[in-house]
Amino acid sequence: MADYLIPPVWILTGPEVGLKDAFIADIIAKARQLGGDEPEVQRIYAGDSSTSEAIALLQNSSLFSPWVIVEFRNADQISQKAEIDAMVKYCSSPAEQALLLLETENYSVPKAIEKVVPPSCRKTFFELFENELAGWIRRELAQSQLSIDEDAIESFLELVPHDTNSLRAACLILSASFPPGSALSASDVEAAILRSKPEDSFTLFEKIGQGELELSLEVLNSVLDSRRGDANQIIAALVWSFRRLARIGEAVANGERFEDVCIREQARSKTVQRQLRNALDHYRPQDCRRIISALSETEAAIRGPLGSAFDRQLLHLLIISIITQKGEGLALAGWSERGLYPQFTN
Repeated sequence: MADYLIPPVWILTGPEVGLKDAFIADIIAKARQLGGDEPEVQRIYAGDSSTSEAIALLQNSSLFSPWVIVEFRNADQISQKAEIDAMVKYCSSPAEQALLLLETENYSVPKAIEKVVPPSCRKTFFELFENELAGWIRRELAQSQLSIDEDAIESFLELVPHDTNSLRAACLILSASFPPGSALSASDVEAAILRSKPEDSFTLFEKIGQGELELSLEVLNSVLDSRRGDANQIIAALVWSFRRLARIGEAVANGERFEDVCIREQARSKTVQRQLRNALDHYRPQDCRRIISALSETEAAIRGPLGSAFDRQLLHLLIISIITQKGEGLALAGWSERGLYPQFTN
């Protein structure tokens, strides 16, 4: 690849999206400079598009741009032998004035593809180390003349993913929420960040934990309508949340301090602890276990031959059951000896 103006194939791995995006922006800028005009940039995803589609884009010169750049995302999901072989063949003899960026948030792509891309064109973007995060946040906030204490940083890191894109976006939210010179506390950080977050499966758990039926159903509809989670993802998040709640409830019942258990469960934020206290007021450990069984049966029903057509209705019935009967049965249909939804699962 030494004869190319820019190395034509890159493998870009790792979860640090911010630094990866900055690197890609530099490559695009270099292509723009060399071509004297905007490159044509295409972003496609493994699973949605085939490797042959990506290769066709690269091999057919653009009518309007001097360079063609294809970002092939989720490249770790290229799994079929024919697709891998096609990509290996292209990477061994790439087109001129075309750039292929094989991207994944995991740490590798298929080995056969890696072998034909020089080590100098394989880059891994790691998240910041734990001991780097606090300093990074402080420096970013200092640009807006904001300071932040240790408890606030703990809350910040619990609420925000640790890639620099997410961290920077959260810092911008804080900068827009507080005037220069402010010293931010944990409650300041939690209020500003939680207020800005879109509703998701964990917001749904919060409303369920408060016993708010109408609000829970509204959040459920919002998550489904916005496609921030499908039925199976929502159920998985609720199973995780109720398992954690059951562990906390059992530990407290055995005499442990609530705050100590929360720290062990990585729930350091005062806001999250308050949400868990509310949930414990409504759901005992035995309730949580019944609810987890109901969640599992609902998931099985949704995966059945008819369930996918009624996933919203089944989730509505499930939420009603959880809040009104603590998972003891469907509010409208009741249990059966064969399970919640025998007509869907048999």
